[in-house]
Amino acid sequence: MKYDYGDEVLLRTADGNGNSVLRQCEVVGITLVENENQAANFNNAIGTVLYTIEFGDGSDALVPEAKLQSP
Repeated sequence: MKYDYGDEVLLRTADGNGNSVLRQCEVVGITLVENENQAANFNNAIGTVLYTIEFGDGSDALVPEAKLQSP
């Protein structure tokens, strides 16, 4: 796992115009996809590390590690 609880990270997303933007957030949870049931539920392959991230406004998201980068 590349990030740990409390780490500040950047999430690359698209804005309303389709432009790529970075949003600052914090890691609040870490989930490893370990079996077929999880893979189906999370729609990610076994072995994928998913991070629950929280934004400054209190909203959150569950995203794969590949969508995050260090600030």
